[in-house]
Amino acid sequence: MKLSGDNYRLVRMVTFGNLYLLSTGNDEDGIPTDDDFVFSYGEGLVPDRAFKASMDLTVDAYGSSVSDTAPVLKSGMYQGERVDYVVSSYPVITQILLDDTKPTDVQVVADIAEEYGKKYGTDGFPQAGLFIKKSLQDDGSRRDEIEHFLSLFDEDVLDLIHGASRAVSNLEAYGDLTTQQARFGFNANVLSKSQEQNGLAFLSADKNPSAEEFLAFSSLGISLPEGILSTYYPAQ
Repeated sequence: MKLSGDNYRLVRMVTFGNLYLLSTGNDEDGIPTDDDFVFSYGEGLVPDRAFKASMDLTVDAYGSSVSDTAPVLKSGMYQGERVDYVVSSYPVITQILLDDTKPTDVQVVADIAEEYGKKYGTDGFPQAGLFIKKSLQDDGSRRDEIEHFLSLFDEDVLDLIHGASRAVSNLEAYGDLTTQQARFGFNANVLSKSQEQNGLAFLSADKNPSAEEFLAFSSLGISLPEGILSTYYPAQ
């Protein structure tokens, strides 16, 4: 939203709090404290800010993206040091939990969206959005086309929220699990397992926060620039 300026408008908030604290099994007492080594990703970005706003823990090292948490979760090590806890997201979490070759005993310790919600009175925090170019939004001749696209998009989000059966079928059409993994970075098994409890934290259109509700996320450095909500945004 900060980068969109005058060119783009927010048309849907898509995901809302896919972030977790996981134990590698290295911490004997199983209670995260500042004495433990915590590895995370995306220093200074919204997930990192949400973690720091929710948990009284110091992050000792960062990867640049969520994929960097996978080898740390699997090995329990980072640059020769034992890692006690890792901040990560689905589908990486599912991939690691399903990996029988890992020497670590990975367990989910905390749902950061839930912890953030307890502290700030929300149902999570904004993580990913769908934007529309302003010139396209303002093109009246494209309205039917845009509304059709958004109706399909909203249906797909609901499918993902409620188990992802249609998304899994579409993924399986690309070939076997190895082919799917190579093309998308995860396969149908991972997607299905991730979405048993909506691990990817998709948000339906009717749950999109209003402009007033966005005020609750000031602790994350999130605010609504003037006019950023699209005329197609569901909560005006």
